[in-house]
Amino acid sequence: MTPTPDSSRSAISMSRSPVQLEEIAECLGGEVYLAYAHRAESGVTVAAGFSPEVARGRAKVRAEALDALYRLPDAGTEPRFGDDGRELCLADFMPDAPMDHHARVAGIGLLSRERYLLPADVVWMGERDRRVEPTAVGVVDDEFEGVSGAIADLLAHDMVTRWWASPRMPLLRVSDHLDRLVPPGVASAIPALGLRVSAFVLPGPDFQIALVGLSGEGTTIATAAARSVKAAVGEAFLRAVAARAQPWNTLSTADSLRRLTVWHREVDYLAYLEWSALDADASMVEQSEMRDAPSWADIACRRFGHEPVLVGLGSFGDPVKVVCPGAACYRTVPPGTTLPCPVP
Repeated sequence: MTPTPDSSRSAISMSRSPVQLEEIAECLGGEVYLAYAHRAESGVTVAAGFSPEVARGRAKVRAEALDALYRLPDAGTEPRFGDDGRELCLADFMPDAPMDHHARVAGIGLLSRERYLLPADVVWMGERDRRVEPTAVGVVDDEFEGVSGAIADLLAHDMVTRWWASPRMPLLRVSDHLDRLVPPGVASAIPALGLRVSAFVLPGPDFQIALVGLSGEGTTIATAAARSVKAAVGEAFLRAVAARAQPWNTLSTADSLRRLTVWHREVDYLAYLEWSALDADASMVEQSEMRDAPSWADIACRRFGHEPVLVGLGSFGDPVKVVCPGAACYRTVPPGTTLPCPVP
């Protein structure tokens, strides 16, 4: 059964094969938990949560999804829907697209339920003899948020990527309100460990985008989208923590080089973000989630001009990734700017 666009726990099939959960570690005064999962193809996967159960669930789901995407053969997969799907090509996903190799992966539209045949280059992970940079944006990595979380990930990365290339609107700085956006114990543990958190928000009409940097002898920066500032900042913070613990040799070459640049140019990145930001009004952090907001799939379709497409792999068609033409998440080579966008 295909998950609905905003399905939550039911979006993840419980029939997936087990992964090897190597360990659960506490950090930041025991207020944040890191879970490490291992799969043969995708190596070590690290996830963070404010509870061990959340961290463990995220690491398991993400490892399984990444493993399926790493296992995609160069020839793509046999489309489950025959040859009657609507075929998309690389030019639908990125400007100046390289030659399309015609390997296809089946997908289904999250609004129309239309069947699609997608270019495998925007789906698979791992190093390939291709000019398309692999991206983990849109990977289904949470058993509760499911497909909705993957769509929100697409929106967050799209907005930050476009903002980084052309910052026409200011970020709103919420760093001074961190104790109201993450558990109090986390906020108090950060300076005691010689760390600093820089938190910013890009407000949207139906959701909030957070950009969080965790610095101190190197910086990791992450982004997330949610219905409220608190939820977005909390999620981006956890992603920055997980990125700090992720072994770089498990990343694609392009992503590893990007993180290396961000890590070693800590001062430059933080100065750029601070220069671009204005202080947010204190009332902003108290705003609750917007009611009667459109679904994440509807928001994505309105923003990108195309519905998001769900890819399911494995014997049970487990949802593993959401892709969408029009999102600025697919590229041929790493950005050539002086300070490349910190998020892939």
